[in-house]
Amino acid sequence: MNNIFDLIMEIINDTGKGLKGYIKSQLILMTITFLVLSIGLIIIGMPWPILIALVIAILDIMPVVGSGIVMVPWSIINFIKGNTDTGIQLAILYVILSIFRQIIEPKIVGDQIGIRPLYTFAATILGSLVLGPIGVLVGPMIAVIISSIYRVKKKWDKRN
Repeated sequence: MNNIFDLIMEIINDTGKGLKGYIKSQLILMTITFLVLSIGLIIIGMPWPILIALVIAILDIMPVVGSGIVMVPWSIINFIKGNTDTGIQLAILYVILSIFRQIIEPKIVGDQIGIRPLYTFAATILGSLVLGPIGVLVGPMIAVIISSIYRVKKKWDKRN
């Protein structure tokens, strides 16, 4: 009975490390989003670029919509108001940011939680398909739990 308890405790500890890594990866991605947006908004010549980039980076935590919740309407409003150049620049900045994040996110999250980037990507996609927008967060967390169980079981099998 004690062995089962030890096994479960080890799985919980390993899962905790993975979840901490996931949170760390989200903070890293927020920082990267902040830097890309700050540079882009400074180049565009927007007022308050650092503050705006900070707010958008914080909103970027939201699954699926992320930075698009601000960038897309902001670009559209500029088009409607006749500020076509600014609208295009904001749209281009959003596209660059989105592509950049799509490329680096699986790698950063995978490195931080100890799962291969392809598995992280698959967990994110499957999570979103099964659970909708919240699945983007839950999918990788489930992958962390499964990975922890696998790692701990493998380690325990070597002991016995």
